[in-house]
Amino acid sequence: MSRRRFASPVLVCLGALLLLGGCMFARLERSLEKKRQYGTLQGTIRAEGASDLPIVVVAYTMVDGAPLVIDEFVLAGPGPYFFFLPTDDYRVAAFQDVDRNFTYDPGTDPAALLNGGEPVTAAAGATVGGLDIEIRDAGQTLPFQPVSADRDGAGERSLRDFHAGEVTRIDDPRFSVENARRGLWQPAEFLLYVGAGVYFLEPYDPRKVPVLFVHGAVGHPGNFTHLIARLDRERFQPWVVYYPTAVGLETTATSLDRWVQALYVRHRFERMAVVAHSMGGLVARAFINRVVAAGDGRAAGLRLFVSISTPWDGHRAAQGGVQRAPVVAPSWYDMAPGSPFLKELLSNPLPPTLRYDLLFSYAGASLLVRGPNDGAVTIVSQLVLRAQEQSRTVRGFDESHGGILRSDAVAEMITRELAAVVLGSGEGEQE
Repeated sequence: MSRRRFASPVLVCLGALLLLGGCMFARLERSLEKKRQYGTLQGTIRAEGASDLPIVVVAYTMVDGAPLVIDEFVLAGPGPYFFFLPTDDYRVAAFQDVDRNFTYDPGTDPAALLNGGEPVTAAAGATVGGLDIEIRDAGQTLPFQPVSADRDGAGERSLRDFHAGEVTRIDDPRFSVENARRGLWQPAEFLLYVGAGVYFLEPYDPRKVPVLFVHGAVGHPGNFTHLIARLDRERFQPWVVYYPTAVGLETTATSLDRWVQALYVRHRFERMAVVAHSMGGLVARAFINRVVAAGDGRAAGLRLFVSISTPWDGHRAAQGGVQRAPVVAPSWYDMAPGSPFLKELLSNPLPPTLRYDLLFSYAGASLLVRGPNDGAVTIVSQLVLRAQEQSRTVRGFDESHGGILRSDAVAEMITRELAAVVLGSGEGEQE
């Protein structure tokens, strides 16, 4: 395989655009300004009785005296929820879905209203927390019948700007370099016109184990074409994550948890594997941390995590962007070495059921990256000691940062690990 040099997308973008006068930074500023017109409502749902029942939380407004559902949040059990909404007054309701039909059934589904149905304001750029709701067995009856997004019940103003389980192809035109760049420089437009979420490449099959693929900075699901082509499609089903890479990494991980949790409630899959490249490894690890912290039983189903060329110690280019760029993408703060996000990311142990394989690349070095590197990320950043200590396997590949995703050796190793760890065939990589 040829050893093409892949310079860091962030480095290339920052250097070139600063020379060009920063027109893309102006786009980023306009896009972030749109995001600042939204507010966040968040809280925790508590419930009496059975804790394994799914919970549907809805945010709604009153229009001409009638309730209009704007967004919904599906939980696998009691736990935190959030809504990201345009400035307005909203009411919040929640119900336990006893018969798992994603529809509120009065008299059957225990329910509750936030503050008895009083509105709360989502103010531009602000977060309103502590919006906790307790659902009691003898709950109140909701004044309307909210229907989950699974049943297309959201109103015209729905902000469900994500796709959970939409079936498409790996060569979907949305999975393009142009849209990946839009995700960095125009994240709001990406959410509105491209669509973030978890996409399926085939209809859900309960006999197959989901493998979640998480791309890196300025990446898209198509980056995994080679690895997915080598996947045993008789036993595994690929799920591909798509997200705008300007967004803060903790925010993206929180959103990913929301998407996967909704899929879990819908399909009740028992096992899952996660394969992530570059910055996507940071997102994936933060997602895993959230699953573990939720304590709703989903963590036991996480069996394999494979990070590929992940900058566990961040990237100096992101730090340079934070220090010198006229407008800063939120993800750059998290990617800067020593950031609070990176300091916290590896502080908690992985669940005992989860095997972690750390794959790194070391070919195609770029002079734009200080120190030995793979053309984009330093080897030192890929091999942070704490990440190695938490792994079961550490293996290097004579590949560039982008080329490693087209490596037959990597595809073969992942295939063996999936068979051994997820299915228990005993054919996996020797430690």
